[in-house]
Amino acid sequence: MIGLLYENTIKEFIEPTNKEKQELWQKAVFVFDTNVLLNLYRYSAKTRKSLLAAFENFKDRVWIPYQVAYEYMRKRCEVIYETVQRYEQFKKEMENFTNKAVETLRLTSSDEEVSELKRYLFKWLDSNKDRNLLVVNADEDEILDKILTIFDSRVGSQIDDKELNVIKEEGEKRYKQSIPPGFKDDKKKKNSEDDNNAYGDLIIWKQIIKYAKENGVGIVYVTHDQKEDWWNITKGKTIGPRIELRKEFITETNQEFHMYSMDGFINTYNKMNENQIDKSAIIQNRILRRRKIMEDIENKYQKQGIELPENIQFQYDDTKVKREELEEIYEKKLQELNVLKQTLSETEIINSL
Repeated sequence: MIGLLYENTIKEFIEPTNKEKQELWQKAVFVFDTNVLLNLYRYSAKTRKSLLAAFENFKDRVWIPYQVAYEYMRKRCEVIYETVQRYEQFKKEMENFTNKAVETLRLTSSDEEVSELKRYLFKWLDSNKDRNLLVVNADEDEILDKILTIFDSRVGSQIDDKELNVIKEEGEKRYKQSIPPGFKDDKKKKNSEDDNNAYGDLIIWKQIIKYAKENGVGIVYVTHDQKEDWWNITKGKTIGPRIELRKEFITETNQEFHMYSMDGFINTYNKMNENQIDKSAIIQNRILRRRKIMEDIENKYQKQGIELPENIQFQYDDTKVKREELEEIYEKKLQELNVLKQTLSETEIINSL
């Protein structure tokens, strides 16, 4: 009875457990929204590097709907030059800030402190720009090159006009009833000849369902969109994807569906991959440092037949205890890492069958 209740009535209301999310992460196809691809031009170098590494790592299990590819290519140049202009605009704001400081603090523009402040601010901005702004010209777009390579043969087909019109007609009815996704974009279709912009989210959603159904795969959808026509938001807290979306997906495809925000996806990716390696390396370095301290003490005192002074004996014993504790933690981390590697290896084998 409980099983039937779960399957037929409340399944879409139950958030997946961490174990279920991990299982889906290891076998599902990852679908990225347009805003994720476009934000590669806006992200810091660190975030962009992590995201591109994730794309590369999952390249056999990534896919984007045609609508995402279309929106990305249509908006790419605008985002590139908008991002470049933000740095120029910020320069003007820093100039206004220093002028305001002179006025408020009754300084003179020739004051050495004012000149030092300007040098510091502009040097910081130039450094930030050099470090994080990868593309400054649409004709020399490294990000586009990477995306074209990673998503080669991983893009959905364009839908014909007949199917597009059916989606728009359904969208008009859904939006009136606030049925997700995309009803928050309803206003975009007013005074616009091309209303694909208003129905873009729904077109993407329909293409995701079609792909999952045809290929028999679960989907992990990653989006930077924070609106309530995608997310189940209660008292300001984001619980997960909208209940209606999960129900529609399960009903249509008989597969599992989950969503991550961009930050959530990067954090999960780093946690399940890079962070375990990084933490193991950090622990190993700590073990080596303590071994070196113990060896130095042994060479200076014990091997010379000299009794250790009380304070040195305490340091030696304390270092030994901490080293042994770290070695135990390190061994456990290695076991976790080996399990992760084995899981990833098995996933690659399954995907190749």
